[in-house]
Amino acid sequence: IDRPMAKHLLVLACGCADLTAALTQPPLWNRRTMLASGTGLLGAEAAWRQAVVQAAAAAGGPDLLPPEVVGEIEAGRVVVLKNWLPMAEVTALHADATASFAAGHFKADALASYGRKGKAGTSTGFDPANDRMVMPSFYPSKGTDGPWADPTIGDAAARARFKARMAHVKALLALQLSSRSTLSDENAQTHEMSYTRYGPGAFLPRHTDEHHSQLKKAHPVASGDENLKRLVKSDSIGGQTSIYELASTGGMPATNDAKPKATRRSITWLVYLNQEWNANSDGGSLRVHERAMPAVVPVGSHRGDLQVGWLKATTSEGETPVFLDARRPGDNNCCLYVCTADGKTRALSREPFPASPVLYLAGGDFFARSLLIDGAADKARFHLVDSPKSAISSVLPATGDAGEDGGECARNISPEGGTLVLFDSVSVPHEVLPTTSRERFACSGWFHERII
Repeated sequence: IDRPMAKHLLVLACGCADLTAALTQPPLWNRRTMLASGTGLLGAEAAWRQAVVQAAAAAGGPDLLPPEVVGEIEAGRVVVLKNWLPMAEVTALHADATASFAAGHFKADALASYGRKGKAGTSTGFDPANDRMVMPSFYPSKGTDGPWADPTIGDAAARARFKARMAHVKALLALQLSSRSTLSDENAQTHEMSYTRYGPGAFLPRHTDEHHSQLKKAHPVASGDENLKRLVKSDSIGGQTSIYELASTGGMPATNDAKPKATRRSITWLVYLNQEWNANSDGGSLRVHERAMPAVVPVGSHRGDLQVGWLKATTSEGETPVFLDARRPGDNNCCLYVCTADGKTRALSREPFPASPVLYLAGGDFFARSLLIDGAADKARFHLVDSPKSAISSVLPATGDAGEDGGECARNISPEGGTLVLFDSVSVPHEVLPTTSRERFACSGWFHERII
């Protein structure tokens, strides 16, 4: 470890021992005690948030992730850790979620309502109780905290223990994943967390959780819209402060009148709260569409350029992420490229091109191969991460588990209580299969990283 990092960790470790010990014994955690020395000029929630993140970055915290997790995420794989959350905590959170739903603290989710309209052909008779509903930590469109963060609602202590546990996960990933150190930045309304509930018959169509900014401009998507709303509403809030910057200022945020730095969804996570769940009879599995072969270089992004596609593995070439650089000067500002094993990059187009709608249309693979990629071998291998859907998509033949290019491998993950799921938010298409007669509850969210 380098000296600056060691110095920061030493500073963070001092004064965090009591909190770290508490996190290893969640039922004994005392929020009032932890806040006693940290409130100062900060509100209680802000002081708690900073203390949690500082403790998460300090040495000696609980070992929550096995060593192979980082490599699996960077290879584009979905990590599944069964029995990760102690059953006592699963029970407490499930009870809190069901009581909060009964009390009216959940709202219909946008993606799920779209799925319901698509299934029924109309929004008439839409019943939120039978679709996907969420109890969010904040409302991006309003710039306000949501019921998850409200200490007066339900079992706030159980939610606080869980949030502390996830803060450790976030800090571990920030330290270990390649080029994602800004996962550890902490600012209000960036790291999303919520309860999710699927009523009987509810489902979620195939999608990815984050998209390149050029795709958002051409074809707005849920994740992009929410990030945009959050940034617009946060114009009056000070800039983001990392946990390491907090350490150098004694744990207090430095004054900063600049707008907060833009963030994006980086890591998707879920923790299921369903006891005695049988996916064969109860449905509700998470279906993930991984590539059949693991990626040969880290997925998701490269130096701030988000992944938009793949070069399919062959007998001599590995599965390779394709990134979109949209920061070239002039109107022709885009270029597709791949990274090689020796750290170099290779352009897939001879000349830069303008942001093109062919990347956002049904059949986008065909148009991108024909118009944007020059080499014959690259044309044959290219595939968009998740080809966009349009009205014509419904009449096209089903692609099956191997996907449109034959390079995918679908697998189902049962939403059994205590299971933790982690994956890259950009590179892994996924969906939720319909439930049958039971409610399906989970804690879900996204760790954000800063947009360069």
